[in-house]
Amino acid sequence: MIDGINIELAGFDCRLWKNNPNLKFRYYTEEETKEVLGSRKAYFKGLTFTIEPKGKAKISGSIHTFFNNGDNNATRFTYDDFVNAVSQLSQFGVNPKTAILRGFELGLNLDTTACKIDNKTFIDSILYCKGATRCDMMINEKPGFGYIFKTTNTRYKFYDKSEHAKVETSELLRVEAKFTRMRAVENYGIKTLFDLMDKEKLSKLIVDKYLKAIDETIFFEWDLIKSTRKIPTKYKSKFKDLRNPDWWIKDERSRIDRHRNKLLLEKLVKLYAKRNIKNILKDLISLELEAVTRNKNCYEYTEFKSLNNWNKPDNAKKSVTNAQRIVGCDSHDQREGKKKKKYCLICGKEITGQKSDSKYCNDQRICRDKAYNLKVSENRKKKKSDKEKEILKLIKNLGSEFTLTRTTNPNRKKAKGVKARKTSIIVTINGKRKYYHGSQARFFLDEFEKKTENQPEPELCT
Repeated sequence: MIDGINIELAGFDCRLWKNNPNLKFRYYTEEETKEVLGSRKAYFKGLTFTIEPKGKAKISGSIHTFFNNGDNNATRFTYDDFVNAVSQLSQFGVNPKTAILRGFELGLNLDTTACKIDNKTFIDSILYCKGATRCDMMINEKPGFGYIFKTTNTRYKFYDKSEHAKVETSELLRVEAKFTRMRAVENYGIKTLFDLMDKEKLSKLIVDKYLKAIDETIFFEWDLIKSTRKIPTKYKSKFKDLRNPDWWIKDERSRIDRHRNKLLLEKLVKLYAKRNIKNILKDLISLELEAVTRNKNCYEYTEFKSLNNWNKPDNAKKSVTNAQRIVGCDSHDQREGKKKKKYCLICGKEITGQKSDSKYCNDQRICRDKAYNLKVSENRKKKKSDKEKEILKLIKNLGSEFTLTRTTNPNRKKAKGVKARKTSIIVTINGKRKYYHGSQARFFLDEFEKKTENQPEPELCT
């Protein structure tokens, strides 16, 4: 089940590796001084041993291939085999309790010959997986043998293992979840290589991060329902969208809406398709899990009890409530929790799928332009208000202790074809001049006239 690993050894003495005859380190040196440049690396049975310049020791690669003496990782790799492989690492000074995990893989090799469905059919039937765009996976430098779905912390892979490992005896489909960042599993208490040998932690991880992803992945076998002829009229137009992989990810739909559409598609597949390829895949996974987790001395499926009830009619229900699991999207950081919905500040349209700093919708810039105009208008009002407060304070405090000079007639009406002139006033206070123009000057005059209505008018110079 566990395959690729990436571990860092804490407090490790690198001389143990340098003196090990099985490890032949390669490195670059400076031509004149013979100084070692970069990291030292050695390759042994599918694992890469790295000694960094600062002395850190790391091991990465396939522990499954290491267990198979470097042959391949296309065989069945049980839990007991994994424990055995970890114990073999002790010859390289690896202590599982101090081997810090930086990433690892969960994967199964499924023999699809019994169900008589080729690997390509399984792979091409995937419509949606964790909200990620489907990307071609290059197998032996050739496309068309697998797909990869990249999320923030995890990569989900579905590919033809028989083509990858050049195995001709059987059809092997690989279903894999690769945790590229450990924060994806930090809630399970898995930090070291030793934690992966804890059956309780591992079984819970398999259920939540591997099997649940299969439950939420949406499959549709195109060849079984090529046309909408048999589909009820009320579902015809909707069905055309549901079978399109781009439709599921083009908009940021809510989990509930996505789940509702998933149930509708599965209902139509159940009624009008001759087989359900997702159920077949889940049966294959269940059978392989039984073999992978079974103890060699026990023929009953009891080693990982939490996996027993996965592939049953009620497997999609939570243990506490009767609510069904809702199709998720793992394209954001797990620790961020549920993504909050966002709406355009102008028209109120939902914009959750836009950039994180978006405030307005992208409909032909109408809302953004409107928001800009409102902002300009608010700034003008604020500036005008501040200036008017200054004028009122000036009139109140100084009364008639200043001289006004009016340069134009504020009541003059604009004549057609004649260039208008602004109303301007000059206020002289203690020998210093202050200028006011346009609306500010008119406001000054109006307020000054109100103030001096019952008082002698000050001297006006024209």
